[in-house]
Amino acid sequence: MRRLTTMARILACLTLAGWPVGDVQAEVLHIFSATDTAAIQPVIDGFEKAHPDLTVDYVEFNTSELHTAILEDTSAPVDVVISSAMDLQVDLVNRGLAQRFTPAMDAPPDWAQWRNELYGFTFEPVAVVYNRAAFQGRRLPRTRSQLAGAIRDDPAFYNGRIGTYDIAQSGVGFLFAAQDARRGYQFPRLVESLGRAHAKTYCCSYKIFDAVADGSLVFGYNVMGSYALERTQRDKRLGIYLLEDYALVMTRTAFIPKRSENKDDAKAFINYLLSSRGQRKIAEGSALIAIRQEQRTAPGIVALTSGKPLLPIRLGPGLLGYLDKMKKEQFLKDWRTTMAGPPNQ
Repeated sequence: MRRLTTMARILACLTLAGWPVGDVQAEVLHIFSATDTAAIQPVIDGFEKAHPDLTVDYVEFNTSELHTAILEDTSAPVDVVISSAMDLQVDLVNRGLAQRFTPAMDAPPDWAQWRNELYGFTFEPVAVVYNRAAFQGRRLPRTRSQLAGAIRDDPAFYNGRIGTYDIAQSGVGFLFAAQDARRGYQFPRLVESLGRAHAKTYCCSYKIFDAVADGSLVFGYNVMGSYALERTQRDKRLGIYLLEDYALVMTRTAFIPKRSENKDDAKAFINYLLSSRGQRKIAEGSALIAIRQEQRTAPGIVALTSGKPLLPIRLGPGLLGYLDKMKKEQFLKDWRTTMAGPPNQ
């Protein structure tokens, strides 16, 4: 999905008005991203305002499509790659596709940077959402063990009414599932419970939110906290919280491909994402959550994360284990088999 950039609109208007534009040379920064355009648009606008001689051409993918595009479509111009699928980003960097550079300001925390090539710029806990009306007078499960137990004890309520990512389609969904598998013996039990409840799977966050909001689902598991928080703040049918056994935290990452033809402006953009100015724009003007702690002061994010056992996912080669072809295929096969559950009675 492409958007007509600010400078492109100006040039088009000048051309229609008969003004000579031959001497107007706008630098174009090509960004391939798996971030919803609407969520990051205020950040793009802020960067363009700070760099009036530069315009951004923003192309949106889902996480898996983006990974494939960078590997296979080598002729397309691209200067910055942004994705929430941390493991797929590490894979691309590990293949030697990223340009090394040191930011002009304080870098993000150690867990959110790798090899001076890949930088995280958001702090996004993995959350659950629920239908407020459906849980009126009903206890919310606070841990994965409680969720599995609730599904077992109240099958009529949960059957066909839980949603999560289809990890075969969603790169970030696969990341969350793989991290769950690494961190707890409860994961196989939970997936088995989801299968027994005939949980529904989705490609994208907004489809889960829509279904929970309209009551088709009552519960959404392992959703992106930034998108969920923004949606719940404008749709009171939805509630959000973090599970109390642990809450994964992902970071949206950016790197500059070596094939970029505009590396200086690409560096300027990543510097902007990491700067105080850019982080403030992320915190105050976008649907994302800033990685700088001093910018995470909005009441919603404070209430969501306060006192919770947050576990940031660390960038690095440890994320590559589940991307091994044989291991990934087996993981997906086991997940599909378990999620299929028993036949409906």
